[in-house]
Amino acid sequence: MIRDFSTPEPARRSRLSLILPFAAFGILLAAYGGYWLWMSGEIRKTADSWVEERESEGYVISLDQLSVSGFPFRFTVTARAPEIIAPPEDGGWRMAMPQLSASALPYNISHWIVAFASPAELDLQGDEDTSALLATASRARISLASGRAGTVRAGAELEEFRLIARESGEVLVEALDQLVLSSELVEDDQMRIRLEVRGLELGPDQLDERTVSAFGRRIELMRTDTTLSHWSALAADANLASWSDSGGRAEIAMAALHWGHARLSGEGTMGVDALLRPEGRLSVLVAEPESLVAALVAGGVASPSDGEALRLALMMAPRRDEGVALPFRFQQGGIFLGPVRIGEAGPLTGQLPIMPELPDAEDASE
Repeated sequence: MIRDFSTPEPARRSRLSLILPFAAFGILLAAYGGYWLWMSGEIRKTADSWVEERESEGYVISLDQLSVSGFPFRFTVTARAPEIIAPPEDGGWRMAMPQLSASALPYNISHWIVAFASPAELDLQGDEDTSALLATASRARISLASGRAGTVRAGAELEEFRLIARESGEVLVEALDQLVLSSELVEDDQMRIRLEVRGLELGPDQLDERTVSAFGRRIELMRTDTTLSHWSALAADANLASWSDSGGRAEIAMAALHWGHARLSGEGTMGVDALLRPEGRLSVLVAEPESLVAALVAGGVASPSDGEALRLALMMAPRRDEGVALPFRFQQGGIFLGPVRIGEAGPLTGQLPIMPELPDAEDASE
């Protein structure tokens, strides 16, 4: 009898089927590692190019170290001890912090999350000795999503925020529990902005005594859903006057305010007048009208006669489930609730600080 001692064919196939998945995984891992190394190099080049371009425009940028890390789950660009000083024509502002980082997922490098380390030094007027601010927060980050036309969506988050004057120690913002902002370019050159602020308490000297007496220093809730028209005119040079001249307006689809006895919600249209003062009208629903009038009179914001006029207007105003409807107007520098002038509105700054253009994330993938 002749015996066949050769390896059975099924055993060979069994070992091969066991090895192939590991081999395939190793090849994929090596390919992904190569992609990550190549892309991290491209991202580093984009960051370096952005710094060089801004410096050629007159910005002064310094940092201790720039690195790309995060393998294998993300790309994270980290700048240690960055400082940016804008040229005078862009506002001359200054910003410095211990660390600035930006992260993106490997499969979506057009969406970056930028995180700011605390504390951050801010100087919006270019005079470090008198106007430098110190900001702290447990979380401070912005979200940027870009396309071929540039940034198309942006957002921001702040938690446990505080703002003081660095030299004098004056408290500007005692507390800000949470801020959430999102913005998106929509059709017809419009920018839609949604903002929610919770637990905002201003510093002791930031509001006049009458306002504090009437409402207190802590705003429990501010919420708005606003669409800005003629966005390109405002984004071009951050100038409110040119934006207004081009017909720029803010269409407020929803607004809400919970501040002391003020429980308000509304909608309307706002802009700025020739002196850059807020101008417009909102239809406001007052949830607790009698409490609001009593607070305005007790705090001295409205006189007793104005209080009676406001009560009369509330009695005659339409009533809805959410409250009593009254017009809320900004007109010729005054703030009016119904027939009563409750405050003053000064000019807004005509030229906002211009931030340097951020790098287009898609450039790194080309």
